[in-house]
Amino acid sequence: MKIYITTPVGGAGLFIYEGYKNAWERKGFDVEFVSGIPANTPKEYDAMITEGSVCHLDLAQVRSFLEKSRRTYLLVSANKYPEPWGNHPNWISSAPDEFISLANELDNVYLWVFGNIEKVDHFYKWKTVHYIPLAFDNIGYKPIKDNRYEHDVCFVGGWANNGYNEKQSILLQNLGEVCALGVKTGIFINQQISIADEANLLFNSKIALNLHDQYQRVLGADSNERTFKGLGLTGFMVCDSVSEVESLFPDMPTSNSPKKFAKLVSRYLDEDLDEIKNKNREDILKNHTYTNRVDTFLNL
Repeated sequence: MKIYITTPVGGAGLFIYEGYKNAWERKGFDVEFVSGIPANTPKEYDAMITEGSVCHLDLAQVRSFLEKSRRTYLLVSANKYPEPWGNHPNWISSAPDEFISLANELDNVYLWVFGNIEKVDHFYKWKTVHYIPLAFDNIGYKPIKDNRYEHDVCFVGGWANNGYNEKQSILLQNLGEVCALGVKTGIFINQQISIADEANLLFNSKIALNLHDQYQRVLGADSNERTFKGLGLTGFMVCDSVSEVESLFPDMPTSNSPKKFAKLVSRYLDEDLDEIKNKNREDILKNHTYTNRVDTFLNL
């Protein structure tokens, strides 16, 4: 059973699609990462996970390519995002109407996004778009108990400038308030630490911190992979207020106020979190791994 996965050149997408690769292989598929359309595409293959990046190719070539797949899972972009993000090419689909019509026509093409599009109306040109949120790569992340990684709170992430540089100020304000508490912090921004170090840091720390982009706070349709990874490894998280996070994990403490965010950290550092950590880890492993998401794909 063969599946192709096309991946972005960098950023969180590398970790996301590595998680999908691990999950598909766990399901018995032979997985190959490719850039664009694979050079030696067989006459027929089981599945393809790709983005709208193929839309710039000749339409006949795209049709031939898509029709060879028993199933193609096409990650699509919005036709129009709200302002101010709608002014930036990162937020608008580059797919021409001819490509959208082709994808809508083919029964073996399934459209999906990370966010809950029931909350927005930005995908109106596409046929049914399925909501499949991000997840935790429990196969790739294998932490060990090691007190060298123990911290009161931890955060691993980057500025992730989306064209408006919204994330930097959010990180500086919230993490600055947490650092002012005088607790032992393991904060790594743009450090590109290894997967093993990240796993051990999260697993051995008491509280994981999570912060999102401004668009995620405003629109509330999606969250970052850190949400699932932090809960799956640390077991307890203090997060900013994002609707998808609060919908999926209603017991998670959240706030968009930097001072209240830090107060939540201070409050829970004084509590015994072992029971809730075990509960959260079990929930992630049961419901929010990439293997769960592959099951969702297969059941579309």
